[in-house]
Amino acid sequence: MAVQTVLPGFALYRPPMRPRAVISEARLPTNTTARFHRVHRWFNFIAGFSPEFVDHYCELAGLEQGSTLLDPFAGCGTSLVTAAERGLYAVGYDPHPIFSRICNAKLVGTDAAHVIHKSQEILLEGFKRPVLTSVLSESQSAFLKKLFHLDILESLLGARELLRHCDLADNDLAFLMLSRIVDSCSHSQTDGIYKAPTSMKRSQSPALACAEIADIMLEDIESLNGIDLRQCGRVIPQSSRTMEQVASQSVSIIVTSPPYLNNFDYAEMTRMLLYFWGIATSWGDITDKVRHSLIVNTTTALKGQRLLQSAYRKNISRDVQCKLDELVVELKQRKRVKKGKKDYDLLIYPYFSQMTDVLREGFRVLRAGASIHVVVADAALYGVHISTPQILQSCMEEIGFRGLQCDLMRQRGHRWILAKREGSRIGLGEYHLHGVK
Repeated sequence: MAVQTVLPGFALYRPPMRPRAVISEARLPTNTTARFHRVHRWFNFIAGFSPEFVDHYCELAGLEQGSTLLDPFAGCGTSLVTAAERGLYAVGYDPHPIFSRICNAKLVGTDAAHVIHKSQEILLEGFKRPVLTSVLSESQSAFLKKLFHLDILESLLGARELLRHCDLADNDLAFLMLSRIVDSCSHSQTDGIYKAPTSMKRSQSPALACAEIADIMLEDIESLNGIDLRQCGRVIPQSSRTMEQVASQSVSIIVTSPPYLNNFDYAEMTRMLLYFWGIATSWGDITDKVRHSLIVNTTTALKGQRLLQSAYRKNISRDVQCKLDELVVELKQRKRVKKGKKDYDLLIYPYFSQMTDVLREGFRVLRAGASIHVVVADAALYGVHISTPQILQSCMEEIGFRGLQCDLMRQRGHRWILAKREGSRIGLGEYHLHGVK
């Protein structure tokens, strides 16, 4: 029997909202404004979208305090934190072991300042107790040594070990703090979306990075004036393909941005932290422990998927099947003449089948007349244009959503039509797909 994920009866109150800045529509589906928002700025991620987008559609829906927002792809908590600040209940799903903890850390309780002070004290002491890299696996050591000076890496490992010794390794606020410090101390730039060992940036010392993130977090905690976001929000660290924790017709709005079908690997994006925290010890371990639980959107997640293609196809409506069949055939043809031989054709059925599962569950839990808002992009694989937003719109129509619209928010991916790459001649974009139950 499905149960409500958040408990009724809390004395919710809406904090004073800071005046919303007017930003261009093109910035709404991006993470570029998160650094201007309290709590959101603690840990940002390139694939995120804006708090303004979430806030606007919560406002437009006229939600009462205590209404429930659902984000099936919670990520670093943009939707959940924004909703909780408005006095809404917020429920999110994310099976990624880094993102789910970061999201949960941002849903701060009244003890947050105490935990931050205590974590800072332990981390600073831990930096003075370096731990040799021999504690790492061969894969962990080889990769992390490319991203850090050896003395810095050993200081960070010392902080990690002291957190464990002081029973704070399982505390999500402490986890966020050290994760942010690790990123600041790396001398390797994030090149697009991945850590590129040969692309250099200025790195900070662990002590300075710790002081800066602690100051930011404490400043934001003070600005919350004692408001307990934890009582309003919850992230469930599992896939949203089934959301048995959420009761049918209990959700007032869905705001989300799923993984795009563009071969960006969310596990690879976080390999530095997966290795640093010991969540994964090798590339294969990352697949087994992380990729297998995520929506299939990248060729690196295809282990074991080849035999499931027929089952995935059957899970999709017949009208959509016909559209996907044409794409699969074309991608197979392109693969034969490409040097990389990437199995893009094997991504199509899994991606749209799993997304159909999530959308069906979203339809089940939404109240009648409630709205859904999805930020998603189209893609070009081997030059084959994949109209993901429009295909998902067809899936949603089959499920029963009404009044669906698919609006272009911004153009993107212009590099894919450069002469040196055989990209789609159709310009790519990010879209706002929305409708009601």
